[in-house]
Amino acid sequence: MATFLFASIAVQAHTTNPLPIAARLVERGHRVLWYSGKAFHDRIAAIGATPLPYVDAPDFSGHDIFEFFPEFKGMSGPKQIGLAFDRIFVGHAPHRVADLRAIIAAERTEGRSVDAMLTEGLSYGVGMVSELEGVPWATFADGPLPYADADTPPFGPGMMPMAGPIGRLRNRLVRTIAAKVIFKNAERTYDAIRADLGLPRDPNSALDSVASPMLHMQGCTPAFEYPHADLPSHINWIGALKPDPTTGWVEPAWWSDLGTDRKPVVHVTQGSLRPDMTELVVPAIRALADENARVIVTTGGPSRSAVETAYGQALPSNCIVEQWIPYDEILNKADVFVTNGGYTGVTLALSHGVPIVQAGTTEEKAEIAARIQWSGVGLRLGKTGPAPDKVRAAVRRVLDEPGFRVAARKVQAEMATHDSSREAADLLEKLAS
Repeated sequence: MATFLFASIAVQAHTTNPLPIAARLVERGHRVLWYSGKAFHDRIAAIGATPLPYVDAPDFSGHDIFEFFPEFKGMSGPKQIGLAFDRIFVGHAPHRVADLRAIIAAERTEGRSVDAMLTEGLSYGVGMVSELEGVPWATFADGPLPYADADTPPFGPGMMPMAGPIGRLRNRLVRTIAAKVIFKNAERTYDAIRADLGLPRDPNSALDSVASPMLHMQGCTPAFEYPHADLPSHINWIGALKPDPTTGWVEPAWWSDLGTDRKPVVHVTQGSLRPDMTELVVPAIRALADENARVIVTTGGPSRSAVETAYGQALPSNCIVEQWIPYDEILNKADVFVTNGGYTGVTLALSHGVPIVQAGTTEEKAEIAARIQWSGVGLRLGKTGPAPDKVRAAVRRVLDEPGFRVAARKVQAEMATHDSSREAADLLEKLAS
């Protein structure tokens, strides 16, 4: 029996995505300790893992992230990414290091050892603990593949690949500018933290160090990622990070009507991190109000009445609003997925062969949007708050042109060969041994 220590940033997707991985390890008789925000402790305990709180690190789980970090309000794109890396992901590393080293020390006091660690990569400090304590570590990605080479556009601005010497020159120039502008402060913070911990200067940049050099598991398949000539052997494709089947969810009364009238089903969501329903949900409802379609909105929190208030009048008769529906259930019914572009939702939609209309430029959304366009699985609108007529035109086009669904089903076929939680558990067991 091995002991695994998970560490996750206090954001819902990054904490809930590895729940099935932990569940597989527990089922195999291993111990899983999980350092996470308290808002997720009940869910972690429910699968048999042991939740452990942040002590030194600030816990913003369960809070409106923009109230906790007001400096991010109104920001988007590279500027927001650079500040988040500096202030939160890299900036909180010393606190994580202190907390994780205390956990490892407590285990040793009890005559036990931590055999391997897993994080989503944004919890900077886990790799530093690995160096300090000699515990191997792994990362999983529920975001674009964090691996740069000469032919790959740099992370941040949402650029697509450009072949040949001109493309490589463009990539090198933009990467240099990004390092000196977008990630300059984060890089300086990263170097200072390592020096304070007595660690040598990392030959890699802070951004390149987001992935473990020992084991990295990408929650996707190659068809949805930019081509790489020669990926290192420690990078593994494991398919979409699918949640385990939901227990206790009851089908709403309207559920059995879906598909009976042959109306296309359009699923609309802007994820759990963006609570302002006027960004995408309201424009999408306005766009599709008079369309011959069923519009199913999931909010991740806000109620139907809150959506109606944001809409400014009674919702159209073709619109249904629910706080939550299991992704596997709604995506089995959907013909189009309208989203702000969170990686988990996008990859789950593709695992069901559902084409996408994407709007969103916050966080890493521009990078995900570029991959949607590059792979041909949908359309990107290029705005966090798109105009309703743009949403309507995009949904109509994705419904009418079969190429988008063909491309989405290509990714679906590739993902069908993977079982992400089982494969991740196999790889972690190998790392721990």
